[in-house]
Amino acid sequence: MAVAVAFAFLAACGFASGNVLVRVGTQRVPAPTATLLTVFSGIILILGLALILRLDEIKSLSTESLGWILVLGIAGYPIARLFMITAISMVGAARAVPMAGLQPVVAFVLGVALLGERPDLLVIVGTPIIVVGLFFVVMPRRGSASGDGVAKVQRVGYLLAIGGAATFATRDVISRHVVADLIDPLVSAGLALAVGGTILAVILHRQAAKSIMTIPKNYLLICMLAGVFQGLAVASLFQALSRAPVTVVSPIYASQPLITLILAHFFLKRLEAIDFLLALGTMVSVVGVILVILGATG
Repeated sequence: MAVAVAFAFLAACGFASGNVLVRVGTQRVPAPTATLLTVFSGIILILGLALILRLDEIKSLSTESLGWILVLGIAGYPIARLFMITAISMVGAARAVPMAGLQPVVAFVLGVALLGERPDLLVIVGTPIIVVGLFFVVMPRRGSASGDGVAKVQRVGYLLAIGGAATFATRDVISRHVVADLIDPLVSAGLALAVGGTILAVILHRQAAKSIMTIPKNYLLICMLAGVFQGLAVASLFQALSRAPVTVVSPIYASQPLITLILAHFFLKRLEAIDFLLALGTMVSVVGVILVILGATG
């Protein structure tokens, strides 16, 4: 159990580190190019592990399994990852990442609406707690830039973060209720990343090629390193879930926004202002997320 807890914490730290690196990289790298770089570096890691550890299972995949991998790849990477990275570039990691707290709420709503799941008391209690926490995160601050242009960018950034959370939630519902019975998680993650990366490359290759030629190489490497951290986080999460129940792993993994906030405080001082309301809102929303996860998996 201790090993599972350690892997779950490593997963949270990996995703949080990736978020902070994305924030640094997108100072100079356009969000679409950053998305492409993070996904491709993740492909190298996760698909490489899948090919080494699960090659026989990959060879034996059915047509149905390949179809669901295609759906996961489209939902989870070209759309959700692009939304979240763009949101981080617009409002900052410390403010965009807490919006992911809506992910388990959306996933549970979809489960109730589409799969007939029953609402749990903890979900009912945790959902408004998340909303209150996110209100503290997004509410305007005195003395902050408040021009129409800035306000519009912030609104779009928050909406993109919510869209990313909703899209990731859709991916999770498909993964939990359909793919989990058909495909090994490492295989589905590696192949879904490959699908998403291929789609992104087709759509963005010209824009990425132009920007890569003019952007300082260190910023490109930062975005690729973000993808490596996120890939390691996925691998750690799978290891944790293979050793302990979801009810143990998910609350630890849900600490990702708090870890992002701490890292942003130390490493993004020039880029992001961390204030009391942001810290309070993040902590409150994490409590709500833990309640929702426990209710949804209990």
